[in-house]
Amino acid sequence: MSDEKELSCEIDSILKKASEEILNKQSGHCFTVENIEPNFNEDYSPYVKKDLEEFINFDMLGEESDNLESFSNILTSTNHEDLTGDRSVLKILLDPGIGQVVPENYIVFLHYIAYISNLHEPFDVTYLQGKRPKRFTLGNYELLPGLEIGVKTMRIGENARFIVSPELAYREMGCPPRIPPNATILFDVHLVSYLSPENSLLYDKDSRDPERFNISMVQVKKIHKEGNELFKLRNIERAIFKYEKAIELLHLTGCNSDDEEVEIMKYLNKLYTNLSLCYLKQCAFNKVCRMGIEAMKYSERFSKFSTKLFFNWGKALRLLKDFSEANNKLKKALKLEPKNKYQEDENVRWPPSFWEVFHTRLSEFVNGDDDILTVNLNNNLDDIELVKRKVSTY
Repeated sequence: MSDEKELSCEIDSILKKASEEILNKQSGHCFTVENIEPNFNEDYSPYVKKDLEEFINFDMLGEESDNLESFSNILTSTNHEDLTGDRSVLKILLDPGIGQVVPENYIVFLHYIAYISNLHEPFDVTYLQGKRPKRFTLGNYELLPGLEIGVKTMRIGENARFIVSPELAYREMGCPPRIPPNATILFDVHLVSYLSPENSLLYDKDSRDPERFNISMVQVKKIHKEGNELFKLRNIERAIFKYEKAIELLHLTGCNSDDEEVEIMKYLNKLYTNLSLCYLKQCAFNKVCRMGIEAMKYSERFSKFSTKLFFNWGKALRLLKDFSEANNKLKKALKLEPKNKYQEDENVRWPPSFWEVFHTRLSEFVNGDDDILTVNLNNNLDDIELVKRKVSTY
């Protein structure tokens, strides 16, 4: 019981310090607090409704009951981790990152989408506040306590979902007009990068250098070229590392004009497209889809016209047996380039029914007594490569 009181006092102290920090930054302003009942309005949003459509997620909807854990409809017994030991912060790993987890007091660059339990429309979307990731300093009360606990477990490039209890979010007060009292919050977080406090000083100094953009782009082009060379040598893992590194650098590159922003988006589109092909060759179909989603968020201006990206995305969706959405993506690709050679490749590819039969036969072969499994191959190199990789996983 004493531990609970100490935790409550600690959280109150953190929230108080966060409030004081915000007020201190507003020097010269006068705040008036009225003793009125807060008006919570779940239809209120600081964003344009049309802009939010991309981020609507009906998986957020669940049964409203005091006997059910919030967001219980997206939790299973094996898909989440309890970060606090008392289920105050639950983590669902969507895509693993690389490197070590974020160290204490580091500066993080991230994007997030925040939902309230049983509402499919988010109340906060950093992607709508600019394409650049948001910067926060850990240990500086810039993030909600529960969100900071989650971010500290992440690695660069990771995508994760955190379910945060009211005690580590907005508590009994909420945040009117959108967030009601005692609201459980879900955050979808993408950690782009992080910097040590020492390196952040150099980063801030470099960001004021008028040549910073040009210097960064030279590095990006060099890393991109190295990735392409590795891909040609079929060293897919190293190529992925290079492409990811180039993306990380682009996200950290500041820009001072629309032309520089366009240049960054142009290269992001190339890199996400390259990664989608790398992951397709690794049969990492969910990651192919993730590259498509991120490309639409960070470089939509160019990615929406990328035939290769939509073809890779469509192929991955088809192999994930999401045939309807796969068809939509492939149609977009064909609409962009009806005469493209990828269309010819698709025309000789096996239909979805082949893969269902193939999986069944392969499973029966592995569990049976036969020594040989015969498969009639077509002339499509992608399909042949996929068959080889699938067989090697058994």
